[in-house]
Amino acid sequence: METRSAIRRKQQPKTLNNGLEQPHRHPLVIVWGTILVVLLMIALILNQTFLNARFINHEISRSNLSSTLMETVNSNLSQYGISTTALSDKEANKLVTQAVDQVYSGKKIKLNLQPVINNVDNSASQMAARYGISAGVTNSMTSGVSGEVASAINSQLNTSQVKQFTSMISIAKTVDHVIALISAIGLGLMILVAVLRKYFIRSFSWVGLWSSLITYVLILGLGEIVNQIGSNYPDFSSFTAQLGTDFHSQAISSWLILLIFTIVLFGWRIVRGVLKRR
Repeated sequence: METRSAIRRKQQPKTLNNGLEQPHRHPLVIVWGTILVVLLMIALILNQTFLNARFINHEISRSNLSSTLMETVNSNLSQYGISTTALSDKEANKLVTQAVDQVYSGKKIKLNLQPVINNVDNSASQMAARYGISAGVTNSMTSGVSGEVASAINSQLNTSQVKQFTSMISIAKTVDHVIALISAIGLGLMILVAVLRKYFIRSFSWVGLWSSLITYVLILGLGEIVNQIGSNYPDFSSFTAQLGTDFHSQAISSWLILLIFTIVLFGWRIVRGVLKRR
């Protein structure tokens, strides 16, 4: 016949185990959790970089694209004998920024050319005044010049390729937002269930590890794709190289948050394991 102390010793481990996490890792939770985290991370990274008008404007302002536009417009003015200063670097940047904002909003490019036209009018009027030409003559002359300015700018920005790109950006942004929303909701539900069933730290530490590795590989792959596109278009190779570098920096900043979260989870597991052995 067993004594009371023996019965107590048998029941005590069962009582303790009831309050602890289950020893298994829930492989399906790890797999689906990893998929959702990777999708959410990539969607957020793209939303902060390639699908973000502010990011693209910043990249363009640091490149030579605005200077190229300025040189094209001003070179078209020389045939009118007007000083080639109708479009400054600052004004070119404003026009490009305006165009990017409209494209990323899904709108047709409609640039405000009035400041450039005013510069042309002023230059023509000053030249005409030197020779005593009346204002009526200068108005007829500058109307043609203004049309030339508008044509030059539109040839650079408002093309059929830009319209196609605008449509692609709109679709990509919609898909990106849908993926981010679905991933966030699914991940939130999984975390809630994991917390209630007391396997969050054990399972999601592995989710963080695998998703960190996969996300990092995808970041490297996307950067390489940008560089490959640049090699196919030599005129924009310097811009795409800059774009790829800045994308990598921005993406790694977001990735580090996931990595730190993963390290914290594994650190907590180690601490708990040490405390249990005491």
